[in-house]
Amino acid sequence: MEKFFLKIWYQDVYYANLVSLFLIPLSFIYICLFYIRALFYKNKKFSIPIICIGNINIGGTGKTSTLLTLIEEIKKKGKQVSVLLRGYGSSNKSKFYKVSKSDPFSKVGDEALLYANCVPTYITTNRAFAIEKIINEKQTDIILLDDGFQDRSFHKDKTILTVNGKRGFGNKLCLPAGPLRELIRPALKSSEFVVIIGDDLHHITKKYDYDNLEFYNANVKAVDVFDKKNYLAFSGIGNNDGFFDTLKNKGYEVIKKISFPDHYQFTRKDLESLLDKAKRENLSLITTEKDYVRIPEDYRKNIDCFKIKLEIPNIEKLIRNLIN
Repeated sequence: MEKFFLKIWYQDVYYANLVSLFLIPLSFIYICLFYIRALFYKNKKFSIPIICIGNINIGGTGKTSTLLTLIEEIKKKGKQVSVLLRGYGSSNKSKFYKVSKSDPFSKVGDEALLYANCVPTYITTNRAFAIEKIINEKQTDIILLDDGFQDRSFHKDKTILTVNGKRGFGNKLCLPAGPLRELIRPALKSSEFVVIIGDDLHHITKKYDYDNLEFYNANVKAVDVFDKKNYLAFSGIGNNDGFFDTLKNKGYEVIKKISFPDHYQFTRKDLESLLDKAKRENLSLITTEKDYVRIPEDYRKNIDCFKIKLEIPNIEKLIRNLIN
């Protein structure tokens, strides 16, 4: 089902356009409910800066990589940073939970484990409640939100929207006819910064050149460069094709590609099957860092972890504008 909708949302072919056309009435209902609901929220303000890194597309915009880069750069300025997120895909439904590095991903989610290796990280089912709790601990100068742009229950001091340069905004329609959580123009006009990851193939910077917005282009850089191998690449993230394209662009020989749903929980049967396929075809396995933390440790030694970081030209300007 996920693959079906991705084709509908991001491919400009006649059958995709036809399906989207039939779904537009549902999108209209979704939009009405979304903006009506927003009218009833109280925009609560807090005593420390709240910076939201969000998106208006469903999945696969590079939000996690952007946030990890910001954590590193803000810490260089001597600021104490905490991260707050929902912990998507986790079993933990607490209103406030501090993530430990030793937590299983099934309890807290894959992104939470990545952040917890860098800074204090919390997951919550109620962001406004959790923000108050973090502030009361008196150990944080800035709270970075992973997602939450559509949560109108509190005030964000600064907002960054991430966009995948290749995907753009897809067919520019809201759910379920398109991949958008809300309308493009209102969302951009209520933001301060947009980070476009990869080449801006949809000319977003020109089409939406609003006075309130600063645009930054980010390039993906591999942290480690492995020996030349023939690979079976697999992943279960919001944009599997983006991962495969990145491997290709970095010179990796990807012979076979296998996609799983976003935040997929790999079973031992899945991993044994992958290892068996790789062995039969004399291939090595490689996956993303987010997938790697969801793999049992006894299997990791047989799988290469492709870690990336983002290079953002003028990042000093971005950080300065975020924390001042």
